[in-house]
Amino acid sequence: MDLQRTPAQRADARLGDIANRSEKGSAMGLIQAEAKANSDKTARLRLARQARDAADAALAAETPAKPARKPRKARVAN
Repeated sequence: MDLQRTPAQRADARLGDIANRSEKGSAMGLIQAEAKANSDKTARLRLARQARDAADAALAAETPAKPARKPRKARVAN
C-alpha cells in the first residue's frame, strides 16, 4: 500500500532514481527561462514603442498646423 511507504520512498517511486531527477526538474528551468526572456522582450519593445511615440509627438508639436480650408460655395442649379 502507498501509505505504508515513507515520503522519500514515494518520491523515489514517482521521480525515479537521482540521475533522472535533474532532467525532470530542467523542464521548469526551461519554462522559467522562456518566461523571463519573454518578459524582457516585452519590456524592451514597450520602451521602444514609448520612445517612438514620444518622437512622433515632438515632431507633431514642431510642425505647424495646416490652415483650415474655406468651405466651397454651393452651386446654384439653373
